[in-house]
Amino acid sequence: MSGEAANVAFPGPRPSYSYTRSHRVLELCGLTFAAVLTLHTAVAAALALPAGGVWLALGCCFAGLCLADFISGLVHWAADTYGSPELPVFGGFVRTFREHHADQLAITRHDFVETNGDVCIFSSPAHFGLLLFVEDAFGLFCVLGMFLGSYTNSQIHKWSHMAERPRLVRAFQRVRGVLSPRHHARHHSGPHQTHYCITTGWMNWLLDGTQFFRKLEWLLSKLGLQRVS
Repeated sequence: MSGEAANVAFPGPRPSYSYTRSHRVLELCGLTFAAVLTLHTAVAAALALPAGGVWLALGCCFAGLCLADFISGLVHWAADTYGSPELPVFGGFVRTFREHHADQLAITRHDFVETNGDVCIFSSPAHFGLLLFVEDAFGLFCVLGMFLGSYTNSQIHKWSHMAERPRLVRAFQRVRGVLSPRHHARHHSGPHQTHYCITTGWMNWLLDGTQFFRKLEWLLSKLGLQRVS
C-alpha cells in the first residue's frame, strides 16, 4: 500500500493489535454456534425437501453461494472505502481489512480459530434470525448455501494468500470453485478498487463490469458520504 493510502487507512500512530483471551473465547463460541446452525439448517432443509426437488434445491444452494460472494464483496468494499480504524466497535473490523493491504501474509499466520472466529460472530446472529422466518425447503437450501459461503469466507481468503495449500483446495481453486490466488491478486494490484468478492469471486465479473461499486459511491456522495480511501 502506498504511503498516502497508508496514512488514510491509519491516521496517526498505528496502535498494536491485542488478541485477547476473552476475544478468543468469543470466537470459539461463534464457531460453535455457526456449526450448530449450519447442521440444523441442513437437516431441516433435507427433511422439508419434496420429492423430485433435488435439482431445484441444488440451484437454491448455488444462489445462496452467489449471494454470499456478493455480500463478501459489499462488506470488503465498505471496510476498504468508508469509516475509520478509530471507530468504536467497527473500527477493528475496518483496520483488519486495511492492514491486510499493507501485510497480505498476516492472515496466513492466524490459526483456524483466529481466521474464522470473527466472521462466525458477525454472521451467526443473522443466520439465527433468518431461521426464525424461513421454513420452506428451497428457502432453507438458499440460506444453507449463503452461510456455508459466509462462514468459510475467511478460510478461503486465507488459502488464496498461502504458498502451500492442501491438494483438494488447489483443485477447487483451479476450477474456480473457490477464490483462487491469481483471481484475488487482481484486488491487490493497483489501488485496491476491484475484485472485492472473496468467497468464490464469481460475482466480481458482474460487479466490476457494471461499475457497481463506483456507481454506489457516486450515489452515496450525493447523500453526503464521501469515501476516505
